[in-house]
Amino acid sequence: MKIQKFSIKKYRAIEEIDFNLNYSINPIIGINEAGKTSILKAILAFDCTRDKYNNGEHLDFKNKYHINEKTCTISAHFNFDKSELKELIEYLKLSTDSVDYKIINSFTKETIFKLNRNLSTETKEYSLEIDSLNEKVLEKFKRFTLQKLPYILYFDDFADRVPEEINFPTDYITNKKLGRSKDRDWQEIIEEIFKRADTEDFEDNESPLISYLKVTNKDTKEDILSDVEDTLNKEIINEWKRIKKSGTKLADDSEKLELVISNEGNKFSFKVKDKSNQDKKRTFDISERSKGFQWFFNYMIKLKFNPNYKGKSENSLFLLDEPGSYLHSSAQSELLKELHTVSSKNTIIYCTHSQYLLNPELIKLGSIKIAEKKDSVASLKNFGEYKTKNDRGALSPIYQALNLNFTNDFIGKIIITEGITDFYFFGMLHKHTKLIKNNVKIIPSSGASQSTTLLSVTIAFSDNFLLLLDNDKAGKSAEKNYKKEFGDSIANHFHFYKDSTDDFVLEDFMCKIDQKKLLELTKSDDLKRAMSFLYYDYKDLQNEFFSKLSKETLRNLESTLERINTL
Repeated sequence: MKIQKFSIKKYRAIEEIDFNLNYSINPIIGINEAGKTSILKAILAFDCTRDKYNNGEHLDFKNKYHINEKTCTISAHFNFDKSELKELIEYLKLSTDSVDYKIINSFTKETIFKLNRNLSTETKEYSLEIDSLNEKVLEKFKRFTLQKLPYILYFDDFADRVPEEINFPTDYITNKKLGRSKDRDWQEIIEEIFKRADTEDFEDNESPLISYLKVTNKDTKEDILSDVEDTLNKEIINEWKRIKKSGTKLADDSEKLELVISNEGNKFSFKVKDKSNQDKKRTFDISERSKGFQWFFNYMIKLKFNPNYKGKSENSLFLLDEPGSYLHSSAQSELLKELHTVSSKNTIIYCTHSQYLLNPELIKLGSIKIAEKKDSVASLKNFGEYKTKNDRGALSPIYQALNLNFTNDFIGKIIITEGITDFYFFGMLHKHTKLIKNNVKIIPSSGASQSTTLLSVTIAFSDNFLLLLDNDKAGKSAEKNYKKEFGDSIANHFHFYKDSTDDFVLEDFMCKIDQKKLLELTKSDDLKRAMSFLYYDYKDLQNEFFSKLSKETLRNLESTLERINTL
């Protein structure tokens, strides 16, 4: 089962939002109080198995700015694969000559269904939208669908602490029920750890944890716990050691750690043994370790020991609110690599203010969504469609991320572009055509007036250099200021895109046909963002676009290319 889209209606400040899951990893950015967390909590509220999370706080959908209560629904638009459709037919046990069978047998893996959850009713019931099906068949179809729903995990900025003790009900062995205590999530995790433990002492016909709790022999219980701890350390500590070796500041704790799970009656607790001091073992609570390790343990144990494990850890939905907010920038970069790995088999949605969690080498720019609130109503826009006169605050993490990944080598013949869009354009032109000589290196600046440092280094180390400037007010003002800083001769190293009294910027190079083609290729309606999408998200289409530039565009480029190639 694959969820393609969530629709959120009347949830807190959200009037109506569609969240398309076109990508496996989906960042949400925006200024504070823009509604980012509300989007995550609304999606969490779709899953009835998570209703007891944090005392059900996320089920409170009312908008505090509105007096009149409105009907709140969270909907999932999904499809089944071929095997699931076959399983559905078997589950429904329909006669092959019935109308219902013919309807359901016509469904394909491309058929999109819609499951709604109404939070406004006391029972918060689900409804499935399929026309013409018998009511009883539709009800069974709904039950089948609920069994197939991906598991949803919510991480609230990883500030939640591991409980010192995780208590199971006193009658757990007999009735096998966990109840609805505040530790329910952790009880499920312990059940899952025991289920996955590589031990020969569990009965095949009942829960491994219950089998363990029934054991009376002390030595046998210790042996089982030892097997469980081996599983924990294999899944958690081995991963910790791998990250530790990478040198990231995420691993800001000892490498010689060992996880221990202790048990007394119906109580369990996690501990850490530290062997970093001359291999002497000392025991600590998880909360006594570094922030990085606490974060790592909390994240990894919930990731690795997904309670809805069905033979393979995949197709889950992870909702992360400000992941890495307590971590150093290098640790956040390492975290993004981990999320990227997890997203190969799962879907991840996370809110962030951090540029380090938006690295365009790992995150598709087209996947980034911007949350915004106007007049107490929250909305969501795709980055490629987002337009506002005052977007600097909301989009600043993206702008910062786009400048993170360029190693500025100042040796040789250097071209400094006024901005990042110019860098994308000339960089791809350089790579996919022979219009720019191979020995030229292109470096981005961050604005017409922001090149002082780059010019200083370039003057000192380059063989020759050129600063490309828009022929606009900002470009001419920058030329004047650089002459004051470096002397009049620096002007010999400037090139304005067009010798004209009219303003002329990079976008003006492309004729209307090429502009339209670029927007269509990148599915964007903004030319500058379309260029960044082509650079990062559509690398396989770069050659097609630049090798087929129109003659008009090439004529517009002639003087600039001639100036570059005469360095």
